[in-house]
Amino acid sequence: MRLGFFGGTFNPAHLGHLALAQQALCALKLDKLWWLPANPWQKDPQELLAESLRIKSIEQTIVNEPRMAIDTRELSRSGLSYSIDTVKELARQYPNDERFYLIGADQWENFHTWKDWQSIFNFVHLVVFSRNGQRLVANEEVQAYVAQSGIDIVNLDMPALDITSSRVREILRQRPIDAAKLSSMLAPKVIDLLLAEPNSKD
Repeated sequence: MRLGFFGGTFNPAHLGHLALAQQALCALKLDKLWWLPANPWQKDPQELLAESLRIKSIEQTIVNEPRMAIDTRELSRSGLSYSIDTVKELARQYPNDERFYLIGADQWENFHTWKDWQSIFNFVHLVVFSRNGQRLVANEEVQAYVAQSGIDIVNLDMPALDITSSRVREILRQRPIDAAKLSSMLAPKVIDLLLAEPNSKD
């Protein structure tokens, strides 16, 4: 089988994430795609919504997508969570399947800062999403390693939707809250979840 793994903070999950996941399913001919919510060490913990709220936002976003599911292993891991640990676990769990690991172009640009980044290629096919057709390039060391090792990086263009989690959080902090804007960015039940959660609007 062809399996996709979509990592991110999903802070919260929005319709842009969904469009991206749908595009990956189609373009990569995936049998199933898991969303992998994380608490990345690069992010300020105070900027993150509660884990339970982020998980619920994913659940409601993918409710009509039978080939999508959530994998919470990175949230369950004690201490710092690194992608190398995740891809090793996935390789052990799905040894006979093709595994595709989806990251954004901004993450690809900083890939040289990831723990044991050279080893990640041993466990998954890396898929890089680019925004507005602009493909950011990796660090020179990463480029050289990829070229010398004959590694194929799959590049996909992100859907043309101007939606970000930071913009969603910004709207939630405004008064009065612009429900019309949120309705173009979030699944209806995600809006209900966020408006019912006091901490999401702080």
